[in-house]
Amino acid sequence: MMTVLHFINVGQGNMVLIQTADGRHLVFDCNITIENKGDVLSYVRRIIGRAPIHAFICSHRDSDHMRGVRELHNQNTIGSIWDSDYPGTTTTSPEYLDYMALRRQVGSQTIKKLTWEDFGRTRLRFMSAQDYRLERNANAQGIVIKVEHRGYDRNVCLGSAMLTADSDAETWRYGITKDYGSADLCSSVLMAGHHGSITFFDDPADTKNYYFDHIINMAPEVTIISVGQNGHGHPDKKALQFYEHYSSGAKNGKKIFRTDHEGTMKLELKDDGLWSLNINQ
Repeated sequence: MMTVLHFINVGQGNMVLIQTADGRHLVFDCNITIENKGDVLSYVRRIIGRAPIHAFICSHRDSDHMRGVRELHNQNTIGSIWDSDYPGTTTTSPEYLDYMALRRQVGSQTIKKLTWEDFGRTRLRFMSAQDYRLERNANAQGIVIKVEHRGYDRNVCLGSAMLTADSDAETWRYGITKDYGSADLCSSVLMAGHHGSITFFDDPADTKNYYFDHIINMAPEVTIISVGQNGHGHPDKKALQFYEHYSSGAKNGKKIFRTDHEGTMKLELKDDGLWSLNINQ
């Protein structure tokens, strides 16, 4: 059975529904709003019905990564909430308080970096989570996941997607790339950092140069950007140039796919090592 990821169009936020090879369902981040609630919940219901969600994985506790998770739970019961146990910067927001109440209700698991969970032939590798090396950087305390579809020999990765959440250049330069080599970072598909923000490449500690080692090691074929109407300038024009340059391209040559242009997308990681991306789902 394939590993399938649904990059759901939730506007300016993130939400990825993961269908594992052993038939379980996980959701990475959530941004259900008054405006998109009907579309998002009906899409999830069309894909998995009323089946329970094994775990909701919150990359970090910013509103656009956990908004509306209770609405999701009311439709598809969430078994557990996983996060890095880092409080974040919006601890008094309504979204934060609702998230924490649900977290206490269903139970939680703290995700540690350099660990993984297997679901049949689907492996979730937690490339980063709370990192003592980057204590002053809230986005660096979030979870980065590499979703891998593995062969019958679990040592062989057939295809993968790197879910970077809001991680920035500092997260990768002083964290993830210190812990992993290029073979571990190589990914078929990359989900752009922080909705296409330049922070994925712009390390404030090195003002003279952009940082590219992470994307060179990942060597993605395509990059997916989860983004909606916003006042932050996402996706950044310079970042788009970098993603275009460092992504090798799909069969049709297209390198960048955006939820605000292509809508919800379904990525299938297949047993033969190939992948397919279907848009406007």
